[in-house]
Amino acid sequence: MPLMWRLTKESLKEAYAIHPVELISFVLMTNHYHMILVTPEGNLDEFIYEFNKRLALKVQKVSGRINQVFGGRYKWCLIQSQNYFMNCYRYVYQNPVRAGISRDCQSYPYSTIHHLIGKGSFVIPIHDRYGFKDEYGLNWINSEIAEKEKEILRKGLYRSLFS
Repeated sequence: MPLMWRLTKESLKEAYAIHPVELISFVLMTNHYHMILVTPEGNLDEFIYEFNKRLALKVQKVSGRINQVFGGRYKWCLIQSQNYFMNCYRYVYQNPVRAGISRDCQSYPYSTIHHLIGKGSFVIPIHDRYGFKDEYGLNWINSEIAEKEKEILRKGLYRSLFS
């Protein structure tokens, strides 16, 4: 996983240099990633294409794979509500905790929250608009999301508009 994290960060940096975005959160899991972005230039497709292409080429090079790296087209969702944004933000960072691979969100090293709380700089700017890195914010991020809300989030994240 450390190698994959390094390749991911390199790919993020390279894609960002070509198609700048505002990175809100990123979590790398063993078989997928979650990312929340703001794209003031309307360049989501271009950024994701560049990021996935560069990451796939790097993974193929180090692993010797010749087949595709990603299972399919990326899924995106436009978040139009502050309430849903807050819950998506928490949902993304809680992924490693729900998977049972981290005791809390900030302990997971393959996540931007790890960098937000002072565990080293990140390769591109992280836009921490809400100051969730203090103790109060971390407690909120780590607080359990109700099952009903999780189900709404899961379903909503498969639609292109989440309001």
